[in-house]
Order: sequence, then structure tokens, then C-alpha cells
Amino acid sequence: MTTPSDVFGARSTEAEFPGDGGDTDGGRATPGSSFDYTSIPEGHYDRVAREGSRIRRLWHLSKFERVLDYLPLRSGQSLLDVGCFAGTFLSMAGPARFSRQLGVDVLPAQIAYAREHYGTPFRRFQHVQSITHLRDLHERFDCVTVIEVIEHLTADEIRVLLRHLGRLLVPGGKLVLTTPNYWSAWPILERILNRVGDVNYEEQHITRFTFFDVERQLAEIHPALRSDFELDLKTTTHFVTPFLAGLSFELAHRLSRAVPHSRWRLPFGSLVLAAFTRR
Repeated sequence: MTTPSDVFGARSTEAEFPGDGGDTDGGRATPGSSFDYTSIPEGHYDRVAREGSRIRRLWHLSKFERVLDYLPLRSGQSLLDVGCFAGTFLSMAGPARFSRQLGVDVLPAQIAYAREHYGTPFRRFQHVQSITHLRDLHERFDCVTVIEVIEHLTADEIRVLLRHLGRLLVPGGKLVLTTPNYWSAWPILERILNRVGDVNYEEQHITRFTFFDVERQLAEIHPALRSDFELDLKTTTHFVTPFLAGLSFELAHRLSRAVPHSRWRLPFGSLVLAAFTRR
């Protein structure tokens, strides 16, 4: 199967968390999407991130590094990754900083892969049938990450997700989420991929955000957003450097780390990153 990641490498390893409203088919499709997520081979995007082309590898590495940048540097924290897929992101989260880690996803085959490759006494992976079944999680966490998930969900699903995240985060806890930026080159790339690939993003990306409207859209979907969370930072990433990896991975990686994204305000990167604090 050729995926968008095979064609270009813009595919997220964390993007599969479909299902809500009684979905019990193991993540086969969301109510608003016809895409069959179980068709993705077990561990496929982890292998893309580890062994793919230089552009693919830097795309994923840079994204995960940026998410980690916006989580506190304290030791002994707890971390929940919602939509963890094959566990690639959590594999980069060290035990000294995050001594309790949990990744959840609706795809049992990907959870099995994550457990086999990245499971440890401090890092667990758990299958949940749908977003609604986040209600079965009774732990609370210092940090929660949602990496390229919300664009795959309907507004109702996003509302359920945000409500659960408010419950799962401790007061003062950090939430970091990313999503494609439709005020960037991303829509052009998406149209190309829709034409040349056998996976159509129109079947997957059913709620679209831009740098300029992500907070407003989320607040309209979940009116309690602003009372539950304070927006700390909104920025973009993946403007140029992943593409330079085709010339030199090492140089492109150094460039990607040269400007702290706390100081990066250009709104045209391919991914939006928003960091919140639980009130």
C-alpha cells in the first residue's frame, strides 16, 4: 500500500485516533470518515520515522522534538499520548523526565507493536475502543499530547476528547496538540497527494484548522475550552527545514533546532502547534 508518507513523508505517526459515539470496530473508520485505518500495516509509520527517506525521518523527528520542547523539564512527571499509534513519540520520552507514560489508540495492532517494541515498566500502551472510552482511564497526568489527531475527528468527537483531557490533566498540567496548518503549503501538498497516492486526505482530514483560527474553532466546538485551559503558545513548524534534509539530514536537523519555537512566529509552517495549561 502506498501512503502519503511513502510519496512525500508528511504523514504523522500519531494521526490515527478515530472513533466515538459507540464505535466498536477497532478504529476501522470514524463516523465522519470512510477511511479504513486498519488497512495501515502494523508499525508502518514507526518504520517510516526510523528507516524512511531523510525528509521523512526529519519530518517526524523535528515534530516530536518540538512537542517535547513545550513540555516541562521537571523530573518524575506523568505523560499521556492520545493517538499514540505505534509508540514512536513516547519512545523519545526518557524515564527520568517522564517516569510514568501511557499511550492510547483505537488500533489494537498498532498498540501490540508499540508494546513489543517500546513497552517498559514505566511506559505502557493501552487499546481503547473509541474516544468515548477514554472515560475508562482513571489516572491523571502532568502532561498530555495529541499529535495530529484532531483533524481526523468530527466536531462532536473533538468536544468529547477535550472534555476528557480536562478531566485527565492535573491543575497546572500541560496539553500540547498539533494539526496541519491549512494556511500554509499543506493544502497544495494535500491536493498533490490526493492525486498521486492511493490514500485520499479528503477521506481522513475532516476538520481543518489554520494558525489563525485553531483556538477560535476549538472554543466554538468546546465552549469550556477557555475556562478549562489557558493558551500558553501558538506557533507553526515545518516551514522549510524538513525539505532541506534531502540535501543533508544533519545540517537540516541543526537548522531545525537553531531558532527556539518560543520565538518563532511565522504563521506559514505546515503544522500548527498549540500549548495549553490546565487551569
